Amino acid sequence: MDTFTAMKVYCSVVENDSLAGAARSLNVSPSVVSKQLSALEDRLGVRLINRTTRRISVTQEGTAYYESCKRIITDVAEAENAASSAHAAPRGLLKITAPVTFAHRHLTPHLPKFLDMFPEVEVQVQVNDRVVDLVDEGIDLAIRISQLKDSSLIARRLAPNRRYIAATPEYLKKNGTPNAVDDLKEHRLITWPPGNPLNDWHFLINGIERIMKVNGAIAVNEGDGILTTLLAGGGLGMTQEFLAGPYVREKKLVPLLEEFVREDNPIYAVYPSNKHLSPKVRAFVDFLVKIYSPTPYWINN
Repeated sequence: MDTFTAMKVYCSVVENDSLAGAARSLNVSPSVVSKQLSALEDRLGVRLINRTTRRISVTQEGTAYYESCKRIITDVAEAENAASSAHAAPRGLLKITAPVTFAHRHLTPHLPKFLDMFPEVEVQVQVNDRVVDLVDEGIDLAIRISQLKDSSLIARRLAPNRRYIAATPEYLKKNGTPNAVDDLKEHRLITWPPGNPLNDWHFLINGIERIMKVNGAIAVNEGDGILTTLLAGGGLGMTQEFLAGPYVREKKLVPLLEEFVREDNPIYAVYPSNKHLSPKVRAFVDFLVKIYSPTPYWINN
């Protein structure tokens, strides 16, 4: 059995959560999938998947092997795509989705330059904060700002990003600077509306993660609104580095409790996992990487 094919079969089993689903996805019989999986486990000398008549569960070793296989499969696909599409000019309609505040500040302002470089491409941007199903909605590329969970998508990291608590120097002079997480209870907080998962603030204290569920005296359902309220001296709030970075650099906002806050939210370009990555998508992702790397301009001007 060819190792690379076995890796693809195994990844399909994990992603479909069943041997039958993998068989349908690969257009082979379930018995073929079962035999290849057993042969792979025998060759590796470890149990990758526990199987019962009703369900499968991935072992700890199986999870680690899946993650390694996924990286290898992605690297091979991208290498082949790069070789086959190197001579093809980007052209056609490129459909992108991105979060509202990021799109307004750091995506749409760069589109004219991209189109100057690739005049045969047209761009359509869908700006919203919901997680769009790229395949169902025919989207070529999404900008996501979070730790990624969907293993069916290919992701390329564009830039580091984090959330941090901040306030204006004027607010802190008047109300004092919090030195410990519990000090936040003594301050006016600016948050998202109740029930929003972004109101779960993550801290690391003495090596132990602590999640504080906050409700603010001021609640705003959009990142720009939280930022402008912070800048007006409204209180303390959790904001994104891609939004607040320039104001921190200009000392209009002060990050707080940085030794405790653990809110890494990298910025990724994600696109559906398919055999051939189109030249227009590859060109746009490469374009964004050059703009945002190695240190984003909103951090280092």
